[in-house]
Amino acid sequence: MGKYPVRKIGFIVGILAMLIIGFMPTPASLAAVTETPVVAQRVLAVTVLMVIFWITEAMPIPFTALLPIVLFPLMGITGAKGQNDIQLFKHYAYQTCYLLVGVGFLSGSMVKHGLHKRISLGIVSKIGKKPTTLILGFILAVAFVSMWMSNTAATVMMLPVALAIATTLGDEAQGLKKAMVLSIPYAATIGGMATTIGTTTNPTGIGLIESTIGIDINFLDWLKIGLPFTIVLVPLMWIYMVKFFKVDKMPPVDISLARRQYEELGPMSKGEKWTAGIFLFCCVLWVTRSILWGKYMPFATDETVAVLGAFLVMAIPLDYKNAEYVCDWKTGFNDVPWNAVILLGGSMVMGNAFKDAGCAAWVANMLSGLAGMNAVVICIIVGIVTALLTELTTNAVVVAAFIPVLAGVGEAIGVSPFAMMIACMLSCNFAFMLPPATPPNAIAYGTGEITMRDLVTCGLGLKLIALVVFP
Repeated sequence: MGKYPVRKIGFIVGILAMLIIGFMPTPASLAAVTETPVVAQRVLAVTVLMVIFWITEAMPIPFTALLPIVLFPLMGITGAKGQNDIQLFKHYAYQTCYLLVGVGFLSGSMVKHGLHKRISLGIVSKIGKKPTTLILGFILAVAFVSMWMSNTAATVMMLPVALAIATTLGDEAQGLKKAMVLSIPYAATIGGMATTIGTTTNPTGIGLIESTIGIDINFLDWLKIGLPFTIVLVPLMWIYMVKFFKVDKMPPVDISLARRQYEELGPMSKGEKWTAGIFLFCCVLWVTRSILWGKYMPFATDETVAVLGAFLVMAIPLDYKNAEYVCDWKTGFNDVPWNAVILLGGSMVMGNAFKDAGCAAWVANMLSGLAGMNAVVICIIVGIVTALLTELTTNAVVVAAFIPVLAGVGEAIGVSPFAMMIACMLSCNFAFMLPPATPPNAIAYGTGEITMRDLVTCGLGLKLIALVVFP
């Protein structure tokens, strides 16, 4: 069955599920945990609709995130003024959205001046000509770049280089070609885990954690959580890819193309220098906020730094007479991941409504049977379940659907909700098997250099490695 029939079925099933759940007799168990059971029932109905739409892509994922604006007032859940204590519009402007906006301008400036290309080609061209070290070069380049910009952008940036090198290889190097192409989306996903800005999953989850259980995770806090996983998984992925495709048994290859492209870049331009300087400045501010300067500016956040960086690239002139600046509005605006901004806002609306209406408490009561189990075992179960689901839909969607529920579940069964949420966020990044799992997977599969069998079999092994490392 093709993807279009799945979307049509998802659309019908989602609508029917919402109507049935929304207008069926209210379960007594739901009425027992909330003062507004009808509102809670209808919040649950809209949540089910959105999750079905997200999983089946019955409608564009960001547009689904806008549905509460229509459905909440129509179903008597809330309105523009936030009746029933369930807020709506303010969550679409949640502070984490502006982290994505600010980083979008920084990323746009990097792309405009080619700084991202210089970093990536520099690593690949200097790593060596052995097939094994060539794969390592691609992995390190993409993983590092994807820590600071979109995983999709990092993949799109490096795949042409890999494909160009692949065209110079003979048929006997099919394994190397496949290893190069698959290493790029995998490295982008693993690298994106390291920072709060590396992937849309992280700011979505961080925002939901702050709004549901009140724990604020800043840039340095997440670096302590995500970076160790990246550091451990990158070399393991390299060894696995080399062995899986038998790259270690291949003769040296020609990487003169990458070196030539790097040399053709010439010295760094003024725009590159300014972009690199501003970017490093922001990184230093992010890392030192909680341990150095943040106590003097208690209201400053990671979003403050991101928008400051955006302001600097827009305000510093390269050619004042001709009104040329480090970044122009069109470039920066177009590079902001607006789809992710809307998805994050919709996730916040759904997550907070799920909690405030009492749905999370209801689900927690039903799952109270897990109480007494070892906390580590429960977190592992959460990790495995979310790692499997994330192959079917976007990572951020799984995070948006699970984290609000985990808040209530953790409290009910006596396990730290924070630990379960972190488990969910990390395992959602282990999406290596199917094209719908991440845009980088889909882009790599679309090159035609790998088959679905390659993606599934290689991705399954890498997922198992990640799940073993995870506990």
